[in-house]
Parts: sequence; C-alpha cells; structure tokens
Amino acid sequence: MLKSDKAEIIESIYNATLSPELLKRFTQFIQQRCGIHIVPSKQSMLEGRLRKRMRQLMLPTFEDYARYLFGRKKDTGEEIIHFLDAITTNKTGFFREAPHLDYMSSEVLPEFTRQHDRHRAKTFRIWSAGCSTGEEPYSLAIILNEFAEKNPAFSYAMLATDLSKRALGTAKAAVYDSDQLEDVPPEYRHKYFTAARTSNKNQRHIIAALRKTIRFRRLNFMDAAFQAASPIVEKYQLIRTRRVRGNCKQAGENEHAGSECVYGRMHEISTTGSCCL
Repeated sequence: MLKSDKAEIIESIYNATLSPELLKRFTQFIQQRCGIHIVPSKQSMLEGRLRKRMRQLMLPTFEDYARYLFGRKKDTGEEIIHFLDAITTNKTGFFREAPHLDYMSSEVLPEFTRQHDRHRAKTFRIWSAGCSTGEEPYSLAIILNEFAEKNPAFSYAMLATDLSKRALGTAKAAVYDSDQLEDVPPEYRHKYFTAARTSNKNQRHIIAALRKTIRFRRLNFMDAAFQAASPIVEKYQLIRTRRVRGNCKQAGENEHAGSECVYGRMHEISTTGSCCL
C-alpha cells in the first residue's frame, strides 16, 4: 500500500461517523452479545473505540467495518471478540479502592474464619468479575495472602473473568510498568513484584507464587450457558463486581439494562452471607 493511500484511509477513518441506522445495528448487537446498553448520547464514545479497530484493519468507513464484521462467515467469531474488546472499558489499577480492601481484610475475612471454626466452611472463594488486565485480582490476592500468613488455617481460591481476550492476555502475563504500581504499598511492591525479563527495565512481574493463586478465564455474561446453567459451579463468599457496573455506567444512563439476569445468576452461585464489593 502506498503511503498516500494509507494517509487517505487514515483521514477517512478519522472523519467517519455512524449513520443512525448503523448506530442502531451496532448498539443492538452489543446489547445482545454482552448486555451493555449504549445510549445514543454515547455515539462519539462508540465511534472512537471502533476507529482504533478500523485503523488496524485499514477500513475507511463504518459501513466497511460493518460488512467485515457481519458479512464474514469463516472468521466472524474471532472478529466479534476483537469488536467486543474494542468497545469494553478496561480502565483499572492496583489498590484502586483501598477502603474496600481494608473492609475485606478487617471484617469479611475474620468473620469467615470465625464461621469456619463453627461450621467447618470450605476454602474462602472469591470471584473477580470483570477483572480486566489483572490489577484488581492481584490486589485482592495480596490482601488474601497477607491474611493467610497470619492465619495458617485459612485458605483461598480466586476466579478472575473478563469479556476481553486482550485484557486477559495482559492479566495472565502479569507484567506491569513501574508507574502502575504507585498505589501499591512499598512493602507489597518489594514482596510481590520482581524485575520483569523484558527489554524494558521499568517493568515489574508479579511473583509466580501469587500468580498461581488466580485462575483466569474468558466469560461473557450474556452467553446462554451462563444465563441458564452457569459454567461456574463453585459457591463464592465474595464477588467483586465493580468493573461490571463500571462498563454499564460508561455505556449510558441505563446502568441496569440487561443486568438483572446477570446479578440473578451471581446470587445463585454465592453462598449465604456472602457479599459483593
């Protein structure tokens, strides 16, 4: 491709806008596939996120991308994953909501150990729903591990899920830039992070012992398997749902659109006395 042709395509992508008909088609498809309701006032947000994917594919208009997304037969499933990756919000951070972590450490976990003594409860199970690039579940794992070191009888297991295949890849790799660790207490930085074996000397790697405590998997809350009979069979004492709610808020005013069945299923796979944070 000539440089002049590439420049013209990039300019076309930058100037592209969604027609009312195509906006409706995309937003209906998004709600059907992942339960996120995007209101018309969020059109510019949707356009901006799709432009990034269009530039990767060098498709000049939204109409071209719609034909690519909906018209392909062999690779449609793979492109749908890229499409959903593009429109979901992956903003997160280590120890982003410290008060929630403090509450878990000072209230939830001690109460669980008291119940464990009386009722022989099983391993403390936690689900990070909408785990994004991994900062949240690793923050939770640090707090859980610290509690376990002080309470030898305590054990835990964590499931971390997300819709985005790209975000899960980052979470599994567990490599982060040093500036991403600013909110991590210094003692935890030294204990749970090590120099990454990459060309970037400013990157840090979560230690293997902590990585092994988390099971990552891709999950779409709108899949029929989750709606009818969840593929997640364990019962959970704590379900972290902040980013699930966050994606709904980013999408528009109707935060609860499509969410009733999701939270209903979460309730079914939580234990009596469990909590959501």
